[in-house]
Amino acid sequence: MYVDVILPLALSDVLTYSVPDELIEDIDVGCSVVVYVKNKMLSAIVQKIYEDQPKPFIVKPIVSVTDKKPTVNRLQLDFWNWIAEYYMCALGEVMNSALPSGLKLQSNTHFFIADCNCDVTEREAELYSIIEQNRKITLQQLIKKSGRKTIISALKTMLAKKIIYVEEDIKSKYKPKFKTFIKLSQTIKNEDDLNTKLNYLKKAKAQEKLLIYYLSLSENIDFANPLKIPKTLLLSASKTSLHVLNACIEKQIFETENVETSRIETENAETQDLHKLTVAQQNAFDEINKNFEIKNTVLLHGVTSSGKTEIYIKLIEFQLQQGKQVLFLLPEIAITQQLLTRLKKVFGSKVGIYHSKYGENERVEVYNNVLGIKTYQHEYSIIAGVRSSLFLPFSNLGLIIVDEEHDTSYKQHDIAPLYNARDAAIMLAQIHGAKTLLGSATPSIESFYNAKRGKYGLVKLAERFGKVQLPKAETVNILRAYVKNQMNGHFTKQLLDAMYVALKNKEQIILFQNRRGFAPYLQCENCGEIPYCRTCNVSLTYHKNTNELRCHYCGYSINLYQTCKNCGSEKLNKKGFGTEKIEDEVKIIFPEANVAIFDADSMQTRNAYVKMIRAFENHEIDILIGTQMISKGLDFDNVSLVGILNADSMLNFSDFRAHERAFQLMTQVGGRAGRREKTGRVIIQTYNPDDKTIRNIVDNNYENLFARQIVERKDFCYPPFFRLINIIVKHKNIDILNQAANKLADYMRTFSGEYVFGPEFPAINKIRNEFISNILLKMQKTNSLMQIKKLLQQCILHLQTEQKFKQVVIQIDVDPL
Repeated sequence: MYVDVILPLALSDVLTYSVPDELIEDIDVGCSVVVYVKNKMLSAIVQKIYEDQPKPFIVKPIVSVTDKKPTVNRLQLDFWNWIAEYYMCALGEVMNSALPSGLKLQSNTHFFIADCNCDVTEREAELYSIIEQNRKITLQQLIKKSGRKTIISALKTMLAKKIIYVEEDIKSKYKPKFKTFIKLSQTIKNEDDLNTKLNYLKKAKAQEKLLIYYLSLSENIDFANPLKIPKTLLLSASKTSLHVLNACIEKQIFETENVETSRIETENAETQDLHKLTVAQQNAFDEINKNFEIKNTVLLHGVTSSGKTEIYIKLIEFQLQQGKQVLFLLPEIAITQQLLTRLKKVFGSKVGIYHSKYGENERVEVYNNVLGIKTYQHEYSIIAGVRSSLFLPFSNLGLIIVDEEHDTSYKQHDIAPLYNARDAAIMLAQIHGAKTLLGSATPSIESFYNAKRGKYGLVKLAERFGKVQLPKAETVNILRAYVKNQMNGHFTKQLLDAMYVALKNKEQIILFQNRRGFAPYLQCENCGEIPYCRTCNVSLTYHKNTNELRCHYCGYSINLYQTCKNCGSEKLNKKGFGTEKIEDEVKIIFPEANVAIFDADSMQTRNAYVKMIRAFENHEIDILIGTQMISKGLDFDNVSLVGILNADSMLNFSDFRAHERAFQLMTQVGGRAGRREKTGRVIIQTYNPDDKTIRNIVDNNYENLFARQIVERKDFCYPPFFRLINIIVKHKNIDILNQAANKLADYMRTFSGEYVFGPEFPAINKIRNEFISNILLKMQKTNSLMQIKKLLQQCILHLQTEQKFKQVVIQIDVDPL
């Protein structure tokens, strides 16, 4: 028997191995196996099993089968294949994204000493001594103990001399969590044994008290299967010391049992009935189901605070009644907590959550729960999570809901596969024979176009829940305010007056500034010098809270310096403004107000999200300052005012999607206001109040924005009329990069001619010491996508045959955002 396996490597194809006779009964498609690759053990997933011997190859055997039940099901493998094919990446790269690292076994190389009397150098003798003292040691341990980082060549020489030898072992990164329980000792088999123990403890009052407390917890003692109580709970509830408990264990009164348990906290709160839908919600719900009869995908275009979540819940209930699973996709973890609370109130322990803020062990537990193994609690029928949730091992998926479908967070950046979770969700649903519901108050142009032309069903929900009015939006001319000397910091008089009124009425305020830190950059007034990152071609952002200059691309940071590094001048000006600067100004103007920041810097941990949202919900924060994270579906009932501090910064980008994104961001953040009885207010500060997109935001006129954008995109050959592929070329040497990018673009022009644009440097052309160049390929919808992708792959392979381009990194971004 032979198997093709997927390895967690960027290989162009699967590898073939033989199956030893003793493992044949254990092997299955989707199983995790251990194989050797160049004398290194790796975990792999079985893709295919067959009996015909591959010719003319000599194949290695697999080492072991690590799981009796497949780790990946056949539907997942179909999905992996589609991702790899459509997004032009290796199956191994999909595997790396799909599986929690805790499910990928880790190989360790250990060094041992050998019996040899060869001559050794001083360095070799030192390394030999360290290995001998430790009996066996890993490379990382050896580097640490020797204090040397350059020992590889010495180790290679020692291996060649056979002074040392190596062995590989492989272990799981996943570590189960165990909880210690206390129960009666097995030596106590009946009432007589128990009475004997009680008499024995007459002089040990503390131990006697502990035993009596334990017995009081159970009305009828089952000596064959005694009550188990968590150790920590028993100690705290009985107010007994650990010393007393240990004494009882030594006297064989109690014994311990370690039980594997979940790291994920579960709540046993009572569930609530579904809310009754309003007439508008019920109409939308009925229309969605009607569309699902003839369409696999439906777009729900509902205004902010229209109650889309209640419609989602009603649709989920229907799927659960059919015995189906549901995937609820969200763009950000920030939204997850509020939504999870609402879902758990209705569906209880059937709801699981999956996102990157979970530790690897927790992610493995959720994965195994969906897979149907090691379910410490109720098996999840509903998963709410971010884009990586697509790769969970669903077996009976009935519905995928993609909330805020327009959000760019659904797109994977930097690491292959560069997939869009919204588009991939539609394909995953197709593989399962399920339905997909896309929901948004500001749909992407592509999705709305697909709905308009009948590819998707379209359902509109045009009124807010409870018939609450949409917030009243208005613009304030910043230029005019500066001329009239009416600015206080970065605040116009109109915005400040509105903030005074809101605070006086005990209402909350959201201020939107889509830039982190205090100032985007520092500049010397004397010579114009600007501090730049040492590995990226980008200025360092000043963060006042940590008093440092930081790169937002690679994380490099330095302490703020007081004099210019170029000329020594002390006149260093902070240019521009971010969330920290706004916080400073607000605290000066409103010293009595409680102010907080909601951005990526302040939300580093999972608990930070929860605490911030809870504090704002409980009205512990009066003014919340945030970046785009604050626009994503959060629901607060006491926000009466939203201030957008600089609308123009979102419009002035050299990107064909700039105006679409500006509309989406500002409409969404404005939608946080007035979500209950009182009509909210949105004040947009801008230098150009007459801009058409800003007027569309004020009028909440998505249809007009769509009409303008769709004409431009057709004229200039952009989606949804053309497909885009961005080829990202990277190298540490800018000259080699330019040569490679130019040659690749020339190859591509042989089959796509006028639709190849570039190569061009992006706005930031160097990140982590790698220079970057982009080549944009536009494709007509009538062209064969598979044929063009095949030709593109041939061009890349042809380029990489040249020796000087071997180290050039090429990433393919299909449908870039």
